[in-house]
Amino acid sequence: MFARLRHFAKLLVIGALFVSVGGHYVLLQTVAWGNMLFSYSQDASFAEAARKTFDGEHPCGMCKLVKESREKEDERKPHAKAEAKLDVVLPMAVRLKVPVADAHVPGVPAYDRSIREFLGPVPHPPPRLS
Repeated sequence: MFARLRHFAKLLVIGALFVSVGGHYVLLQTVAWGNMLFSYSQDASFAEAARKTFDGEHPCGMCKLVKESREKEDERKPHAKAEAKLDVVLPMAVRLKVPVADAHVPGVPAYDRSIREFLGPVPHPPPRLS
């Protein structure tokens, strides 16, 4: 029973991540393009159908709906720049960065902590698998 619940929880998290990054719009737009390609190819060659599908001058109802939904969602969201997101993540990554060597190398910044501070002393003799 717990295995099914765990599987359901994983699917729920994957679905939430998919929707949070706008994957549902990509999926709907792909379906719309497929339908347009199919319907346009009934009356013209495949090359002409592909041109009409992807030129942006002949949008279908679903394409218009996806575009309107994306625009509404963008208006509701506060516009956070990628630099602001990096400011949150980058300091953590820099604090945990490990120096390449113990000696200071010109042009390479020295870090406050070395990996030895995080891992502790090396056991002597090294542990063996039994």
